[in-house]
Amino acid sequence: MMPDPTTRCDDMRHVLVAGDTHGNTRWTCHLAALAGANGCELVVQVGDFGYFPRVSEGERFLDDVDAAFAAAGLELWFIDGNHDDHAALAVNRGSTGPVAIRDRIVHLPRGCRLQLGGLQFGFLGGAFSVDWRDRRIGQDWWPTEAIDRSDVERIGTAALDVLVTHDAPGGVHFHSGWRLPPDDQARADENRALLAEVVAATHPRLVVHGHWHHAHDTELAWIDRAATERTGELTWASTHVAGLGSDGDDIHGWAVLDLATAGVRRPPLTPPVCS
Repeated sequence: MMPDPTTRCDDMRHVLVAGDTHGNTRWTCHLAALAGANGCELVVQVGDFGYFPRVSEGERFLDDVDAAFAAAGLELWFIDGNHDDHAALAVNRGSTGPVAIRDRIVHLPRGCRLQLGGLQFGFLGGAFSVDWRDRRIGQDWWPTEAIDRSDVERIGTAALDVLVTHDAPGGVHFHSGWRLPPDDQARADENRALLAEVVAATHPRLVVHGHWHHAHDTELAWIDRAATERTGELTWASTHVAGLGSDGDDIHGWAVLDLATAGVRRPPLTPPVCS
């Protein structure tokens, strides 16, 4: 069932946002159960979904996830991460609306905008692979993985409430555990700088991202140049940035997005004991 990009979905109230799933079938199917248990009408996954449809294992993953979400009466929408098949996704790269992959799995191409629960969402996948040296071009690494200027232009400058990205925007500082070679750090920073441009242009109330497998909540502030020029006084703007963990992380790998408040509710630090 392919969503109509003009559909507003204003009756939605809660969305489960999920971190990197990496083709982990058991975990990704488990997200359907988590969504149902937490009153969520939809799962939005923030990239490194594990989209590799040109190999049999990737096809089985998609079929199994589709079946699990069909049984739950839900859909899973994903953006591309760096660890997804960008050759297979290339046909969607210029699309501005959602693209059905299976009956219950939808890809949100870079620059796609949708309204959910009265909030304006923007979606912008892509990132630089810090482990690119261990990967094979055309098989599990593609030069088109990172964001480029055309992606920034596609999403535009109109205001957003929520921006869903794979990478973290520049200016967000957290201990990722990665110590990158200088050249790699420059490429990672370039990708994040483009995201920071999008944040400054669209002023989202919330940014949700994955990629670094590091859960955090950060208030990102920047100088609002348009307001500063208009008023002649230095004006600051800010947005809340929520990072998610990855597959298998019951505590940090997912959260509930309340569409009434654009706030993120994370699960308790200690999972409930089932009797």
